[in-house]
Amino acid sequence: MDVIIRQPNDTEFEQVKKYVREFWLDNTDMHKEQFLVLLQNKKFTAFGRLKEHADCSELCTLGVVKEFRGKYFGQELTKALIKKAKHEVYLVTVIPDYFKKVDFVITSKYPASLKSKVNMCTTQYHVGQEYRVMKYFAQNP
Repeated sequence: MDVIIRQPNDTEFEQVKKYVREFWLDNTDMHKEQFLVLLQNKKFTAFGRLKEHADCSELCTLGVVKEFRGKYFGQELTKALIKKAKHEVYLVTVIPDYFKKVDFVITSKYPASLKSKVNMCTTQYHVGQEYRVMKYFAQNP
């Protein structure tokens, strides 16, 4: 199985934007340079974004194309994004159990830059589930 993780080209970034709309993910101030894509056998499979703030790195806008879910592509992409982080990594999610598998823990203490993200999620993205803030804790520092 040939898996490649890299920054998207222009065509792939258009696919990212399409799936961001379809999956109802955070589309604020998206820049191609923030993203990584995962290609499996040259097929667009998954995407994710790392937003750098002054006080933290935020993993966000992570998605796996439906036909490729359950094959650990999201976890591999998450690990690749974490490696690029310049600060401690946080995320806001409604699926905390998924991110616990890659060493994130729920936290009530988080950087100020995420307060606006939490507010945006709870007021603009009504998904019927509670939003949680999680912090990455490396098991093997």
